[in-house]
Amino acid sequence: MIKAAKQKLPFTHALVVHKLNAYTTNIFGKSRHRLLFNVSFKVPTGSMCTFIGHNGAGKTTTVKSCLGLRAIQSGKITINGIDSKNILARQRVGYITEKCNLEKITARDFLIEAGAFYGLNEQQTLQKAYPLLKFFGLLRDRLNVKLNKLSSGQNKVITIIQAFLGDPYLIIADEPTDNLDPETRDIFWEFVHQYHQKHPYATFFLITHNLDEIEKYTDHLVFLDHGHIKKEMGHDRSAGLREMYRKLRHKWRI
Repeated sequence: MIKAAKQKLPFTHALVVHKLNAYTTNIFGKSRHRLLFNVSFKVPTGSMCTFIGHNGAGKTTTVKSCLGLRAIQSGKITINGIDSKNILARQRVGYITEKCNLEKITARDFLIEAGAFYGLNEQQTLQKAYPLLKFFGLLRDRLNVKLNKLSSGQNKVITIIQAFLGDPYLIIADEPTDNLDPETRDIFWEFVHQYHQKHPYATFFLITHNLDEIEKYTDHLVFLDHGHIKKEMGHDRSAGLREMYRKLRHKWRI
């Protein structure tokens, strides 16, 4: 479990989701199938929170709502003390996607465009990207390769790097270590540890099915089941949570 240095934090909760409801709609905009049912939870600032649930539980819908990629149909989301509908809230959020699927763009151009969102020019973006490339053991010449021509692991590293260009307060990570080899997974968690030490207020909101990583790094858990929050709790490894994870994996077939 990663511990941040004790420091007075600027806000108590990095992410607050309050009575979030979501529905699929038809071509006329009329609600059809309900996806989320009054989903409410709070992610403490500086925590390493895992958002866990079976495939189709509503995790992606919740995350897209948090990121402004899906309109909030009912409810409220606050990020770092700011309403998520305010663009300022999302400017200090880093998002690690499961995979970057942009095909006709080089890794360099992808990072430059990501940096522009955070107010960085090309030179500033590359100055921040180069040390991260070195940390992850990726050669600079990989930046000239189109994303779809990179290996899946290299693609993931570029996706990770872009998420940290803006020195985010909140990092939302969807299966952050998928496609990484064991050595690069260790490098990723070492990077997270160092980032947490440098930015004690930084909060990680993970979506993962990796049992070992949940047990080792998580200090807060939110369980989602068929659009309903079933449990929210701090991580206490003395409480037999590993066995609970296994039961949940069996129940939900995670």
